[in-house]
Amino acid sequence: MLPNKMRISEKALKSLMRLQGNTGLTPNIGARVAFFKSIEGSYRYNPEKDLIDTKGRELDKHSWLGDHPEIVEMLLRQIYPSLNKRELYYAWIKHIDDGSVLIESSKNLSALLAF
Repeated sequence: MLPNKMRISEKALKSLMRLQGNTGLTPNIGARVAFFKSIEGSYRYNPEKDLIDTKGRELDKHSWLGDHPEIVEMLLRQIYPSLNKRELYYAWIKHIDDGSVLIESSKNLSALLAF
């Protein structure tokens, strides 16, 4: 469902780079944490209002989602049953944006886990 090549926003990339500097987590691992943190929260993508920025880092789907992309895709389908494939990809991008801002200030891995 999600494309084989996926790109996050420049804003999210900067947040994930700050997180990497503090914790050592690479941006792809940080993006996974950011996605799930955002899904747990109250943010929900609105295709009619949210602007999409795809000027950040591009990686293949496996690098962004790890060994279990089906879980991410299933969650997106469950939360957004009426969105098409492209809109689900955009929802993923916006959840990375939202979650990366939430976790970027974690000073170390212990603080990130406690969060």
